[in-house]
Amino acid sequence: MMYLNLRATMVGATVLAANIGIAVAIVLSLIIALDINPAVSLIVGALYMGIASGLGLNETVASIGEGFGELMQGIGIPIIFGIMIGMLLARCGGATQIATTLTDAVPSRYVPYALGLSGAIVAVPVFFDVAFLVLIPMVIALWQETEHSYPVVVGSLVIGAAGAHTFVPPTPNPLAAPELLEFGIGEMMVAGLVVGFPAVALSIAVYGRVVSRLWDSEEDIADIPFDEADEEWTDRPSFIASVLPIAAPIFLILLQTTTEAVTGEPNVYLDFLGSRIIALLVGLLVAIVVYVRSVGRDELSDAFSEATRPAGLVLTITGAGGAFGFVIQETEAADALVDLIGVSGDGIVIVLLAFLIGLVMRVSQGSGTVAGITAMTIMAGVETSVAGSAIALAALSGGMSIGHINDSGFWVVTELAGFEVTGGLKTYTLGEAILSVFGLVGAIGIAVLV
Repeated sequence: MMYLNLRATMVGATVLAANIGIAVAIVLSLIIALDINPAVSLIVGALYMGIASGLGLNETVASIGEGFGELMQGIGIPIIFGIMIGMLLARCGGATQIATTLTDAVPSRYVPYALGLSGAIVAVPVFFDVAFLVLIPMVIALWQETEHSYPVVVGSLVIGAAGAHTFVPPTPNPLAAPELLEFGIGEMMVAGLVVGFPAVALSIAVYGRVVSRLWDSEEDIADIPFDEADEEWTDRPSFIASVLPIAAPIFLILLQTTTEAVTGEPNVYLDFLGSRIIALLVGLLVAIVVYVRSVGRDELSDAFSEATRPAGLVLTITGAGGAFGFVIQETEAADALVDLIGVSGDGIVIVLLAFLIGLVMRVSQGSGTVAGITAMTIMAGVETSVAGSAIALAALSGGMSIGHINDSGFWVVTELAGFEVTGGLKTYTLGEAILSVFGLVGAIGIAVLV
């Protein structure tokens, strides 16, 4: 970027950058110090950001509504269906059946790595939020069967799902990287696999040691959901039946993305079946069948009622986070930050710069997708001999780096895992931050060797 945009020129790039920090500080203070509801705190922070940055009173309010609505349009219904699938599996014993089977198959000390791998495999064809929504009931049940601490098992799932979502096509950002930076999709696939999966394993190892020193169960856990009595149902569904509600949406989404990647052309029927709403609806219908066969119909209505309570809370907070991030985008404060950084240098400096731009965009506006795409788009204008896959991995790592209160994924993890805000920071934020560092190391390695 050669010049500041109009709003940045009128208000001042430094002021816009400072407003991001102040808005985040306001939200954190309201939540942590005053114990204000996160959704209310996020809206207050969004109001400050818009008004202080010159967006205008009415435009700020309109942007809050638009940001909330846009995010809900994309993930609102999938969140509801995902929570219902998890609740049905938990109440009929399916989640525990899966957990017991996995526990018997995997040595206890390797459980976090198995969870990370499971999250990674599931997240390759789907978005992070869908992978977490579908797998978190299983992870909670598995935690009850092992000696590992709660933040370790949840954090391992976060790291695995985030790693595949960030590095491995056909998820959106790594799929867009070859086109933006003009290199082959095969190169991105190989680089993503070679860097992504080792980064996940190393991150889980480091994360487990770090979080054990920071965790405080009384302060960091609010109320763990999907918690069933050990033998509430004597007729648990089989392992295969328990897995089907999870496997069905994954299969449909994978079928759609793989077919389009191979043929290069969309298929209207597969696009329909592989959409997150329809795929998760199919999974929910399968979960209903599994539940009724195991428990009966009498308590089905109660199970749905129980699922709507956490769904409403997650939707409210997630939507407010989307509103906060959208207002920041509307003020163009993130663009002002990028303009202040500038673009210059070569060699490893280019890799570090791609990471930094992604990091700034992630911290300032919340969306990892927006952060990664923006960083790669900016770096596409830089002439360099560094491998495109190295620049892509660095930008994507920076775009994943520090997800916090303005990131919808943060609230999905925090609320569905039953954490306080501090618990979310010590799992979602910490886990992804560690993973981003290993991703950057891998990007530097490719830049040096290729």
